[in-house]
Amino acid sequence: MEGPQEASEVLQLLEDYCTKRSFQRLGGASRWRRLREMLPEHQGAFSPDTESSGRSSKPPRVVCLMRRCLKNVSSPDTESSESPRRIVAQGPAPPPPSLTRRRVTERLVEITESAPIRTDVQTQEEIVQKLVQLMITFGDDINAKIKQNPILEQQLQNLNYNMFEKVTSTVQNLVGPAGQAAGPEGQTEQQKIAWAFEVTSRLSAVGVVHHRRVLNFGVQYIEQNHTDWVQQHGGWANVFDID
Repeated sequence: MEGPQEASEVLQLLEDYCTKRSFQRLGGASRWRRLREMLPEHQGAFSPDTESSGRSSKPPRVVCLMRRCLKNVSSPDTESSESPRRIVAQGPAPPPPSLTRRRVTERLVEITESAPIRTDVQTQEEIVQKLVQLMITFGDDINAKIKQNPILEQQLQNLNYNMFEKVTSTVQNLVGPAGQAAGPEGQTEQQKIAWAFEVTSRLSAVGVVHHRRVLNFGVQYIEQNHTDWVQQHGGWANVFDID
């Protein structure tokens, strides 16, 4: 039986994964630099002199949100140049949970991008087939393609867990090159888990579907189908070879 701690860990991993993929869709490092240049501290705004001019020195809400986004998402430009602080302790200290999650997230993204996936979708449900084909063919452009199909867009407004489960399992069954035997059990399971995260990320980015609802579906699916295997093999950090 899944405990609240493990359930929270899956949700946090999914949130980190979706945040990272959304950041990549926005243009990665170039977007990061543009956001930083928009902050007042890079433009000389909101200086102490603003109080004497009669204007409030408190930055607007949009600036606070931008700062929060930049704080929570690592910059590709700065990540390699900044080294973590040394912690003096008896014996090797484990990395903090947030760092471990970030490394697991990065590994999941790598697996998703490298795992071969077939396009021979085999399902008798038309909406599931359309969604899966859009997802594996157009990837991050799925939202734009769905908007071009009013019928599918309307059906997605009523997305429930049953449909989410069918879409995710159908995509997972396509992992691996056509006509070849499946890889090692651990590798195949890693790829299926990574694609469960990716399906959740792509569906959560669709405008007509509530983001939080899709995240909850993703948590439920991963807990029911993968968390036991992960725990049996030593946890997320161990399964994805995180030191």
